[in-house]
Amino acid sequence: MMKGGADPESAQEIAQEALIMVWRKAASFDRTKASAATWIYTIARNKRIDLMRRSGRPGLSEEDWLTVYAPDEVDADQSVLAGQTYMRMKELMEGLSADQRVVLQKAFFEDRTHTAIAEDLGLPLGTVKSRIRLALAKLREAMEREEKET
Repeated sequence: MMKGGADPESAQEIAQEALIMVWRKAASFDRTKASAATWIYTIARNKRIDLMRRSGRPGLSEEDWLTVYAPDEVDADQSVLAGQTYMRMKELMEGLSADQRVVLQKAFFEDRTHTAIAEDLGLPLGTVKSRIRLALAKLREAMEREEKET
């Protein structure tokens, strides 16, 4: 949790909230979907994201995003593949219109809600949602086109 920039007090608060959630939701754990460690890690990560949203802390830069959210327990091949995918997505995002790119960056790299993005940019909420949806569709289409070519 400290990797994402939380101070020691915030990290302790996140850990306590995560453990309380684990205790309360233990009956919903399904070992066929994930290991216990993965399930607990996901709960803690979500608690950290919630804390970041509540505190209004600025979002992560694009370069920091992969480092913070990449799983710690991956082998070298997975790590290289994740880095290549990240770099390719970054290139594909540069092909989007500036309007689409800015809403994606705010939504995924700054972890802003659609409503907050609309307020930041002075746009209707529907416009923000449409731009995100269109941008994701363009990215998906470009990735599928690349897969067919290889």
